[in-house]
Order: sequence, then C-alpha cells, then structure tokens
Amino acid sequence: MIKNYFKTTLRNLWKNKAYSSINILGLAIGLASFLVILLYLNHELSYDRWDPELEKVYKVSERGEEDIFETTRAPLAALLRENATQVQSATSIMAGGSFELPLSVGDRQYYQGNTLSADSLFFRVFPYTFLQGDALTALDRPNAMVISDRVAAKLFGSEDPIGKTIRVFNSFDCEVTGILQTPDKPSHLAVDLVYRAPFEKSNFHWSNQSFQTYIKTKQPLPVAGIERIVDELYYNHRIKENEGLSYQAFRDAGHQAGLFVDAVQDLHNFPKHGDSNITTVSVLLVLATLLLLAGAINFSNLSIAASIRRAKEVGVKKVLGSSRARLFWQFMGEIAFQCLIGLGLSMLLLSVMLPYFNREFGVELNFFQTGDIASLLLQALLSLLLITLLSGLYPAVFLSRYNTAKVLKGDYSRGTKGMALRNTLIVAQFVVAAFFIFGTVVVSRQLHYMQNQDTGFSGEQVLRIQPFMQKSRDDGFGAIRNTLLQIPGVQSVAKTTAVPGDAYMVDTSTIEFKYRGELHRMTSVKVSADYFKTMGIDLLAGRFFNDSHVDQHTRSAIVNETAAKRLGIQQASEAFITFPYCDSIPVQVVGIVRDFNVLGFELQIQPAVYTIGNEACVFQSGGAILVKLAGDDLRKSVAAIEEAWKTIEPGFAIRHSFLDDNFQKLFASHLRLQRVVNFFGFTAIAIALMGLFALTAFLVGQRTKEISIRKVLGAGIADLGLLLGKDFMRLIAIAVLIAVPVGWWAANEWLQGFAYRISLNGWLFVSVAVGVLTVAALTVAVHTIKAAIANPVDSLREE
Repeated sequence: MIKNYFKTTLRNLWKNKAYSSINILGLAIGLASFLVILLYLNHELSYDRWDPELEKVYKVSERGEEDIFETTRAPLAALLRENATQVQSATSIMAGGSFELPLSVGDRQYYQGNTLSADSLFFRVFPYTFLQGDALTALDRPNAMVISDRVAAKLFGSEDPIGKTIRVFNSFDCEVTGILQTPDKPSHLAVDLVYRAPFEKSNFHWSNQSFQTYIKTKQPLPVAGIERIVDELYYNHRIKENEGLSYQAFRDAGHQAGLFVDAVQDLHNFPKHGDSNITTVSVLLVLATLLLLAGAINFSNLSIAASIRRAKEVGVKKVLGSSRARLFWQFMGEIAFQCLIGLGLSMLLLSVMLPYFNREFGVELNFFQTGDIASLLLQALLSLLLITLLSGLYPAVFLSRYNTAKVLKGDYSRGTKGMALRNTLIVAQFVVAAFFIFGTVVVSRQLHYMQNQDTGFSGEQVLRIQPFMQKSRDDGFGAIRNTLLQIPGVQSVAKTTAVPGDAYMVDTSTIEFKYRGELHRMTSVKVSADYFKTMGIDLLAGRFFNDSHVDQHTRSAIVNETAAKRLGIQQASEAFITFPYCDSIPVQVVGIVRDFNVLGFELQIQPAVYTIGNEACVFQSGGAILVKLAGDDLRKSVAAIEEAWKTIEPGFAIRHSFLDDNFQKLFASHLRLQRVVNFFGFTAIAIALMGLFALTAFLVGQRTKEISIRKVLGAGIADLGLLLGKDFMRLIAIAVLIAVPVGWWAANEWLQGFAYRISLNGWLFVSVAVGVLTVAALTVAVHTIKAAIANPVDSLREE
C-alpha cells in the first residue's frame, strides 16, 4: 500500500511539474531563509556557554550619578576578592579588543588582535582549557604570556612555543608559559593572547580607572544578590566617607553612584548597559518566520489550486472503498514528501546562502559543523513538521472531502465550504508581503537619509593614522606634524581623542565642568590647534585655537553648539569654565563651532569641550592623527607618508585609513539589515504572487463553463475581468489595509533607535499600497484575460 502511494505521489508530481516545482521552490526558499536565521540565533545564544564554570563568572562595572563608565578602578578586583566572602577570585584586565598588538618573534613582526593584559588571577576566573602549561600558575611570572593554539601555530609553526620569547610593542619581552585551547563557542571576550604588563604595579592605584573587573563566585548566585553584596562593599570602602550616610539611606535618597553586575553569560545578548545584537537577531527571526509562513500559505494554496485535477481520482477511490481518513493520510503523506524535498532543496540553497551571510555578518556558520548539531537538527525537523501541518492539513482535508457523486458528474465546486479559510490565507499572505514591502521602503529611505545627511565635518581625503607609541600622541606629536607637513600634498595635520567614525572613543570621557557655580556634564576632547581646520568644521563665534601659550596649555577651550546652548553662552570670550577639582584654574571659552556628528545617527550630538594639552587635572591620551590631503595623486602622498612613518615609529608598520570610509562603517549593520529585508521582501512578494497566480487559475478552472456561457450571452472582456478579479482584489485590498497600520507601527518602533531619522508620512504608505495592488491586479489579469478571450466552444462542446 505504501509503495503504491509512493508511486502515485511521484506520478502526480511529474504530471504537474510546473505547479509542483513552484510549490516546492517557494517552500524551499522560505525554509532556507528560516534555517539561516535559526543558525544565527543559535550562534548568538551560544556566547559564553563553552564551560559550565562560566555560570559563576560576573562582570562588575561602575556607574556615576549620571553616567555609566566603560571601565573600573585598578584595585577594585583586589577589594572584592579580599572582602566579599562569596567571591572565590577576581581579576583586573585591560582588553585590546580590535586593536592589533605589535609582536616580534626574532626578526619577524606580527600584529595580533584579541589581546589583553591581565593580573596573575585571570585563569582562576576564566576556565580556559590549557593544552600546555598550568592554568593556575601560567601568569605568576611578571613577564608571562599565554597564547592560544592558533596564535602558537601562526608565530611558531610546529615548534614548541613554551619558554620562547615574544617582544611586545618593540619595548619589552614576554615568555610563553602556556597554550590555551580556543573554545568551540564564541565569547564576549575573545582571547588569543594574555600577558602581564611591566607597568602593572605602577598602575595599581584608585585614580587609575582603565580596567575591567571580573569576579568568580563559589557557586552560581542571582545577579541581584551578588550586585547588592559588591555594591554595598564598594560603598562602605569608597563612598561612605564622603557621603556620611548608611548604604540604604544613600540608595533611598536616589543616588546612582556605585557598582552594578552582569552575568558573563548575559553580557553579549542582555547587558544592563551598552549595545546588544539580540534586537537585530530577533527582528531577523521574526522576518524569517513571516517569510516561512508565506511559503507555507503559498504551498497550501497551490495544493488546493492543483487539486481540481485530482477530483475524479478522489471520487473513483471513494467508490472503490477508500475511506475519508485513508485519503486524508494519503494526501498528507504526499504533502509531507513534497515538504521533505523542499527541505533537501533548502539545504542546497543554504550552502549557497551561508557564505554570503557569513561574510556580511562576520560569523562562521555551518549547519553540519556547529557545536550542537543534534539540537539544531531537532529544531529544523520540528520546523519542518510544523510547516507540513500548516501547509498540508487544509489541502488534505479539502481533497478528502470531495462529494463522490458530484465529482463523477464533473461538478468540482465546493460551494462556500472552505472558502473562508482560503480567503483568510490569501489575506494573511498579502499582509506579510505588504509588510515586507513597507519595511523595505522605510529601511532604504532611512539609510539614504543617513548616507546623505550633512555630518557637519568633511572627512574627504582625510587620512586617519593610528600611532602605536604613547609618545607619538603626546610630546612627540609636534615633531611628527612638522615631518608630515613637508610631504607634498599634505595640507594640515592634527590629532584628537575623538575620531569621527570610531566605534569607541579612546580615553574620551564625559565629566562635570563647572560654569557659573553649576555643574554641567559634557564630553572632554583633547585636540591639536589645526583639528577644526583639518576636519573642515565651521566656526560660529569667537576664534579657533592657535599656537599661543594659553591655548597650548589648557587655559582656553572651544565648545560645540550643543554645549553653548546648555551653558547659555552668547559671547564666547566672556565665558569661563573649570575642570573638576581645578576650580582655581579657569579655562576661557574662546570659540563656538558648529555641531558635527562623530558617532553616527543613533545618538544625539553631545555637548563637547575641546582643549589642548593635559594641564587641567584630567589626563587624556589615545585617539589618532589626522592628515588632510590635497591634489589628484593621493597614492603618491600616502606612499610618502608610509615612508616617513618608518622613521617616526621604526619597527611599527603604519596603520591608516580614510576618515570618510571609517564613518561609513558605522552604517554597516544597518546596510546588512537593509539587504536582508530587501531579500525577504522581494521573496515574500514573489511567493505571494505565485500563490495568487495559481489561485486565479484555480478559480478560472472552476468557472470555465460559466465564463463561456456569459460570453455567449454577450459579456465582454472587461465584464469578465471584473467578475473574476474583484474578489481577489477585495481580499488584497483588505490585506493592505491591515498591513498599513502594522507596518507603520513597526517602522516607527525601528526608527526610534535613531536620534536623526526620516519622518513617516501617509503618502509613503499609500504609494506602496498602490504598487502592491497594481502588481496583484496584473497577476490576476493574466488568467482572466486568457479565459475571456478563449473560444466558448472548447468548454461547452461536451454539454
């Protein structure tokens, strides 16, 4: 029996090759898209799950009354380790992130990312597996270094790295004491190299706030519980003396200053502060689910459209004794077989889509090489089962319930039975399609707005150079500037701690400036005199910096428009501000510059104070050197700069990029979302139109004799077109009316993430709605016109 059903299934698929191909292809595209996003979701949720001990690890961060600080104070880890009985161990680290640390092995030079300097207890907190060396003692030596297996292969090949020397920053040597195994799952703190810094002891003081602090507890604890413990401990040791209140009274008074805690396993997706990728993943998952749903609805509708050809088969089988239940399971089996083919085809599509997706999102997804293949296969099979039920249940019931007497007489109509569900499916499918089109248009318009909006500065032909040495950014900058200005094509040279386009502002902080006795929290940025000239930033009042003593020694400042408005400054030269703890050293505001955007369009432009030098209590360094180039032959100028850099920082290869390219990278995540939404949108509308095309054929097939009789009685093409198309167009219009408010709400929610955004207007949605209706009308018109111009004799001759 099963063999016979299998043969029947293959024969029907072959007889209806066109319908079957469209049916399976639509489902396969939806499944492939869903599986890609499912892989991505599993990848994102696997962060910091590579060892059970990570359940006991927490990151401790510090906040002020108004700000959240990216780093904590150097002795904080020791304070918590020595005084909190629940804390088993604690470590302080300085993570390099994307910064590439210069390394030397013999006469060979390398640049390595994912590096960090740490104290001796790092591996007592983070449970890395060691291939060589002892995790408990690997960092005990003051010049110790632990590298990952992949770094060991890069630096030493097949040689044994233990005991070998690696030179760091071309200034100090470290000895390799351990090789750690790269975890098979991702981590928020990617580690390829850990070393003990030689200046560790000199940095160990409470005024040094440049470390990240992690603790490991004796057993897993609720985040709220451990946060209360460490926050109260910190308050009693560091804040209480100045406040004179008990911890509870301090909190009851509404003060925010203190510590907060994140479980390490929550840091990537659900941090208490900072960016998270889970929102983007959730959006993509919803979109992929909607696309898969559209494919399932299309599958169901196409199956119903094709069922008219099998009505007599159903009637004959019922006469020969087949029960409704047997017919139901036969058709469900056929549909499940088609879904299984769709899954196989989706796997082929997946192999084509994954390389592109991996490249766009910077991940390494592979369905058959994932860390938990069994779980992923189970998820995929459950998804397939659900789609089989959604797409096959109604067609199987529809086919099995044909009236035997009617179909054997040639009457395949079902009256109004099932029509309500079919119409609901059509509406649902076009709601999804219209929603995608709305999303595509809104995302594209917002991206176009951001890419063409005036940023307030000119990054064109501005070269960004990242110095490796502290001296290059501070005392040695003057000599570097003079050297670079001698190169043909170099117009100006400047430095800044806040580089437009940088994802993270190195050593740029918000602090409380005092103006007329009141405190105002603003961003402090250190620059050189030619910064505003190099960036092409307009002066609104006062003057720019010059080489005078007051400018060069932090006795004068320039503020942006936002800062001037906050302070109420009308005339720049009449305003004086002071840095924290430096009330006796007034700084004169000598200029006001136009607001310019340094962090993209998600955040409001912040009030900023620009000064030169570090002679006002707050030391700031870092950032980059900016070089403004002129002329047509930029390559020649860049080559000359590269050659000059060999004498400026010998032993370090120059790291440079153009500023406008860097700023465009801030849009990278939004551009990826735009491409994904565009793909989903066009796919959804294509699937919907295929379903509409098939259902039109179904309706026309049911009403062929009626159309012929109407033509004989004098009906024209326009009359027949209106007769056949009005029901579909009414359903699509309902779908568009439902999609408009849903799309408006979703677009508005997404745009709330941008401080600078387009405004939604009714015409935008009206134009999209008209476009969807027009395309749908043209699709319906194909079959209606074909039926209207057909010869009535062909369908009436057997009557």
